[in-house]
Amino acid sequence: MTRSKSGPPGNNSGGISGAIAGDLEPCGACGRSVAPRALFCHACGAAQPPRSLDPFTRLGLERRFDIDLEQLSKQHAGFTRAMDPERFAARGPRQQANAKAQVDALREAYEVLRDPIRRAHALLSLLGGTPSVDDGAENGAENGDEEIADLAARLTRADDALELDRIGLELGQRIEACIKYLAPAFRKAQTASGPDSPSAFDGAARILARLERLEALAADVRDRRAARTPPRP
Repeated sequence: MTRSKSGPPGNNSGGISGAIAGDLEPCGACGRSVAPRALFCHACGAAQPPRSLDPFTRLGLERRFDIDLEQLSKQHAGFTRAMDPERFAARGPRQQANAKAQVDALREAYEVLRDPIRRAHALLSLLGGTPSVDDGAENGAENGDEEIADLAARLTRADDALELDRIGLELGQRIEACIKYLAPAFRKAQTASGPDSPSAFDGAARILARLERLEALAADVRDRRAARTPPRP
């Protein structure tokens, strides 16, 4: 990410470029070449429509699971400020529409990457991995996870707020553990992946599937806990 002085992007002013190496495409305003992730044209300053990019590339981050969340927020905030549609007001409605579309695309990429499950799915897809098949079993036993099956059974039997809170705490601990283990699982897969190692991502995919089942149970706990909480006067 490069920075220059200040003000709306243009021939003699700056902003955040967001340009990376890649196949160049013509600017819709002046025809000069721009990088696929360029937010605006460096020749004429025109806001570019967002291209089809993965969320890591759009926000200028390395394709890895254990991203720096503070850096993610900074990238999103910086690019969003640069593409504030008001900065392009003098350039007409088309430029403002492009800027707004860029802001929307940046927000979507940010929402994907800040959520561990969505981030893992995005990375798995980008790296050619296949999500583990979930047969839709409610308690996890059919997936060989007796621990999740036990938690699901306890949740079914839970009839007071205290037990729901205990189950919620246990689920939270296991969710944190899954997120922790996903990072080395992806690193291992990325190191070992290749045409002769189609199952390199199996470990990460299994952890992701477990994380999704735990999150589903945690959501159920939150819903049931909320139903037991009396409304505020």
